[in-house]
Amino acid sequence: MQYSETNEQDVITPGAMASGASYSNRINPCGKIAGETRVTCRAGTGGELTAGPENYIRCNAIIIDAMRILDCRGYLPVLVRKSKIPIDIFAIRPEATLIIEVVRSRKALPDAPTVVRECKKEIDYLREMQSSSQIRKMLWVYSPQCRWRFYDVFPGGIWLAKDMMEGDGK
Repeated sequence: MQYSETNEQDVITPGAMASGASYSNRINPCGKIAGETRVTCRAGTGGELTAGPENYIRCNAIIIDAMRILDCRGYLPVLVRKSKIPIDIFAIRPEATLIIEVVRSRKALPDAPTVVRECKKEIDYLREMQSSSQIRKMLWVYSPQCRWRFYDVFPGGIWLAKDMMEGDGK
């Protein structure tokens, strides 16, 4: 059995626990532990306190699946993990470049009018984005009932990308 001594400056006094109890037998070190994540609060745009990064960070299974589909079609998919813009994937091939926003919906999104109604914010952002005419802006929508739907985003609206609808990369 080992005994160790602690000084008052070595530990922080335990605070209230989630259950409401004020006692804890856990020793909370004053310093940072290797690998420990600290959440730093910062002021948001309205002055309120907010936590988390200032940039857009997203990665989930649907995005990874979209990258697999792109890889099967000969594209080099590049995952955008940290950005000030809500774009998920850049896909590059010698003759084409794609900018893709991936959306997952629990509701069925079977057609373009439904997608326009449910994904207005994403579509508007892609429409307003100034990019070269050689870059294809796309919205990829996944819903469990309809599986993948691929849409080209144009200034006047969206259009089903039939060239991408031939299977989904399997």
